[in-house]
Amino acid sequence: MIARPSVEEERWLIVAGRYPALRAVVEQLRQGGNWKTTTWLGRCLGFLLGLFGSSLLAGVLSQILLPLLIGGLLLMVAAEWLIAKRRVFNSGIEEAVYLCGAVAAVGQLLVWSNGLNDALAVALVSTAVLLVGWRLLNPLFTTLAAAGYSLAVALVGTHFLNGRIHTLEAGMACVALGVAALVAGGRQWLRPSHDRMVDGLVIAMPWLAYAWLTAYGWNGKSLPAWATLALATGFLMTNLILGVKRRQHAPLIGALGNLVCAAFSLHQLLHWPQHWELIAAGGVLLLLAILLERKLHGRIEGITSLQLNEPSGLDLMQLAGAASMAPSPGAPPAGMQGKGGDFGGGGASGRF
Repeated sequence: MIARPSVEEERWLIVAGRYPALRAVVEQLRQGGNWKTTTWLGRCLGFLLGLFGSSLLAGVLSQILLPLLIGGLLLMVAAEWLIAKRRVFNSGIEEAVYLCGAVAAVGQLLVWSNGLNDALAVALVSTAVLLVGWRLLNPLFTTLAAAGYSLAVALVGTHFLNGRIHTLEAGMACVALGVAALVAGGRQWLRPSHDRMVDGLVIAMPWLAYAWLTAYGWNGKSLPAWATLALATGFLMTNLILGVKRRQHAPLIGALGNLVCAAFSLHQLLHWPQHWELIAAGGVLLLLAILLERKLHGRIEGITSLQLNEPSGLDLMQLAGAASMAPSPGAPPAGMQGKGGDFGGGGASGRF
């Protein structure tokens, strides 16, 4: 079997990472299958360490025959050994080593096929990144692979140095991926990593589609500003509705970026003075905030803006418990008089 955490073990690892108080319990009961994880900072440092080690290996193998293929295979074997023997999961170092190995092996294939067009080359590299992301359950790699596929669509029949790339087709491909991700987000996946893969597409694909369609005007053609505005507004409203209804963070995060895209399209469409644009944007946002708050105020399920009402007696019970546990005041030392001085207070008479 491929060395990876099972569904149950991965869910326990997510719980232990989200709630540090339960980490010791999960490790003691071995619910995580003895898989070793790390924090986000440790993961980033591990990724940098893996890149550094891969670059050292590339320097050592640079003088031999087929350095990319041999080095890529060695790196992938080393990553598999780390996963199987050291039981590391999302530690960063095995992700960097596996990614560099896969990309290096594909790079050797591209060197052999010198006449390969740019679109197919980008598609092969994106496929390598996708397979590594699927193998390591890394949502960042799968999202980057989807972005690479959109670039491959833009380069069909052209080259990097040619400015007339197919940005409209690439934007439509990103729109299709974004819609498919929104549909797939309605399903509850067993693995948290699969949920995050879908969330990455939900967040990034509408932004990338807007960027491609905005760049369409660079090729000598102009896409109407109302078209990009309609795209950004459509994804904005869809993400807001689905995010509130499904209680998911990814559509709401994506909606923030869609809001920025819609504001940029409005800036291009309406040639108003800047202060009037800011005033109008602030008024629209304030109106949306009021409507959303009133919409969520009456909900008792899902996302709601109602304040949690605690029983009134709970505060008294807490005060009583704190008073009973507080230590009693100690006796004053001998010869000390309290309550200040006899005249004026604050020790004005010379004694306390």
